[in-house]
Amino acid sequence: MSGADDPVLEHQLSMNRETWKALEEHGVREGAELSLDFFFVAPGEEAARALATYIGAETDYEAEASSVKTGWLSKPHWGVSGSTPPTAVSPDVLDEWVTWMVAAGQAHGCEFDGWGAAVPDA
Repeated sequence: MSGADDPVLEHQLSMNRETWKALEEHGVREGAELSLDFFFVAPGEEAARALATYIGAETDYEAEASSVKTGWLSKPHWGVSGSTPPTAVSPDVLDEWVTWMVAAGQAHGCEFDGWGAAVPDA
């Protein structure tokens, strides 16, 4: 799946536009360096560990598979989270990055669940 055929990618790309607007409102401009935090939902431990290993091998990102329990009656679920080193960002760079992250997740049976960034103090 790609582009218009992929609802996850389309959703994430539309979220990029909203997130970029929010970053600009906080003074971030094209070329600013941000460390990006990312999140994936995994169907189980094996998929989560495989994706975290893949991301670590293919990039210079920190990635960790972990089990999360959201309530005392809920079953734990697996995910992958991590962060990038500071990198220059722009809307185009973020779209390319999100496209890669969605594809990496799908290749390992996981769903890219989004990203965030701390805005540096002005």
